[in-house]
Amino acid sequence: MKSLKKPLLFVLALLFPTLVSASWDEAKESTERSLTEMIAVIERYEGQTTEEQTALIQDIEPIVNRDVDFRYIANWVMGKYYRRASAQERDQFAEVFKQTLIKTYAKSLAGFDVKSYTILTPSAQSPDPDKQIVTVEVVSEQGQAYTLVNYMVKKSDEWKLVNVVLNGINLRITFKNQFANMMQTHKQNVQAVIDDWSSQIDVPKG
Repeated sequence: MKSLKKPLLFVLALLFPTLVSASWDEAKESTERSLTEMIAVIERYEGQTTEEQTALIQDIEPIVNRDVDFRYIANWVMGKYYRRASAQERDQFAEVFKQTLIKTYAKSLAGFDVKSYTILTPSAQSPDPDKQIVTVEVVSEQGQAYTLVNYMVKKSDEWKLVNVVLNGINLRITFKNQFANMMQTHKQNVQAVIDDWSSQIDVPKG
């Protein structure tokens, strides 16, 4: 019977392709909704200088809050130092990292005059329906293009972003390396790293 299992699954996938791709379609819809809403916010604040982006960031925050799993990413960024951190430090860094991502999104989109975007259909189905990759190609008014790869996970019937790769740069790994380097600079002091990180993005300490 073991020899029939994989061929049977393959046949079922051919016979019922809509069932296999349904989860990706959901993840795609979530990604497109988020991107469309962010672009609309950016267009409202077109022409602002960096110093005048407070309102822009405030309008982007609820979108990112809804669609990004900050705590999961923040815990991953802390890496092996997560276990050393207290519950309070973990909460602090999750909030600091949330502000980091919000400002990163705002800066990136504000500096890129989006003309159009295309969501690419994947060449293969994900082996796990609750984990999907949604790739977006974005083109600016000047003809510049970049690729945004969104890693999505379904949690409690909602799709959440857990990582982004921008033109080959893995943001989660980049931030993880930054945290590890700062731990070395601050002699393995988690709180010192959080305070330093917070000051660099101008997040008020709570």
